[in-house]
Amino acid sequence: MAVVNVLADCLNLFSSLQIPFKKRRIYCMKIPRYFPKYTLLFLTCTFAPAVMSAETCVKLVFSEFCLGGQISPQSLENRLKLIQQKDEIFHYFSAADKRIIVSTHQNKIVAVERQEVPGSWLNFTAWKVKLVRLYGRAKDQSSLPSYATSRSSRFNVIKAGKGVAQVSWPQKNWTVTLRWDDPAFIRLQYTLEQSQASARENTEDL
Repeated sequence: MAVVNVLADCLNLFSSLQIPFKKRRIYCMKIPRYFPKYTLLFLTCTFAPAVMSAETCVKLVFSEFCLGGQISPQSLENRLKLIQQKDEIFHYFSAADKRIIVSTHQNKIVAVERQEVPGSWLNFTAWKVKLVRLYGRAKDQSSLPSYATSRSSRFNVIKAGKGVAQVSWPQKNWTVTLRWDDPAFIRLQYTLEQSQASARENTEDL
């Protein structure tokens, strides 16, 4: 029975790519210590999930969601609701009072968005500075009237639906975008590119 329990603990780790490496190692260390003949299984259990993750995780977002991968069973337990539109499903989550929307197509995560409050030019600029430090110069895709030069005028334009502030940082196989089109919040978006001929893992968060 002890052998079965230990093996079950180990094999269950394959059900999700979100289990931290240290925890995976602690569980699997039981195998070679008490059951030497299962050492091969220990090695497989410890390192195979990392290999599997490299094949499917193009970009780790918010330490939980992998672009190109699937939503983990643990995350699904915390899902608030889902909405299906044609071939795409939108999964709604909440973390630290922030709404997170995960878009999937054929069970693959194609986009992750987190809504940052408040919706203001000051907050938009602050997030832009953070992302520039990580990804370099941004590509400006804003669409604002020429007269919208002050913080208040930009807010009023966006509130009226007459303009959008948006910058993006295209990366290999994915893009991070900062978008302000709602007076209540800023959208921090990570989007999977359609073409992934050479997708590889990126586990650097944010």
